[in-house]
Amino acid sequence: MPISRREFTAGSLSAGALLALGGHIRAEQPLLRRAIPSSGEEIPIVGIGTNRYGVGDDPAAREPLRESLEQFHRLGGTVIDTAPGYRSSETVLGDLIEELDLADELFMATKVDRKGRAAIAERFERSFRLLKFPVIDLMQCHNLIDWETAIPMMQELKEEGRVRYTGITTSRERQYEELERILKNHELDFLQINYSLADQRSAADRLLPLAADRGMAVLINRPFGGGGVFSKLAGHDLPPWAAEFDCDSWGQFLLKYALSHDAVTAAIPGMTKVHHVTDNMAAATGAMPTAAQRRQQEAFFDAL
Repeated sequence: MPISRREFTAGSLSAGALLALGGHIRAEQPLLRRAIPSSGEEIPIVGIGTNRYGVGDDPAAREPLRESLEQFHRLGGTVIDTAPGYRSSETVLGDLIEELDLADELFMATKVDRKGRAAIAERFERSFRLLKFPVIDLMQCHNLIDWETAIPMMQELKEEGRVRYTGITTSRERQYEELERILKNHELDFLQINYSLADQRSAADRLLPLAADRGMAVLINRPFGGGGVFSKLAGHDLPPWAAEFDCDSWGQFLLKYALSHDAVTAAIPGMTKVHHVTDNMAAATGAMPTAAQRRQQEAFFDAL
């Protein structure tokens, strides 16, 4: 049975031990930031994905998410990515962000996933209402769904000042060919795509360089790869040379690989626990792997 990151870290390090690692070692260092090419605005290179924030109204289920968001903000994080398709995540985020009074300090990204102009417009308004943001920083067409309609409508929102940036996402390699045509022919600010040491490295073959050539920021979702990655790492020690790029944990090892690609602007790992936030945000500090070190990471991982 595959080992989740939760089980992996519980079996190897306690939450207290994780807090004593990279997050606190480099706590005084500012988070690395990179520019959004279309504007020059800089954002921290590690944000938070919220696919597992759809916990509904249950106060007990919401509390660790609230604590995670609070820690994320305390450590300097700003970029939060969600989607209407993540069950009640937009509702939960809207409520928690309001409770914490963080809206003015965040970079909020969401998505649209409907077909047809009326349904897309309704989806937009629902996101504004649930997230409680009068202006959403980034609106993205989710997995290319009716992109022919969605892209012009997102542009209309941008022209109206209700959306600051537009983008498109995919998590499916079978969409890469179509996505390549879209990126070549449409003016978008962001591409969001899967890319990790463990899975879908093929995104780096053409799409990541194309996004860079087209002046698009790149958000990396699922930077740890598939669910089996921590099973593969279980029982193995972090190689000593990982310290050369300020790496203290397997989570940072995987994140720094994704973040060190020249085209990548930020990664948005899912984070629902404070100790994961602390560990992941440490990956946004210190040195990044060089091209040679990235090859070393690939060879090491593939040999496991």
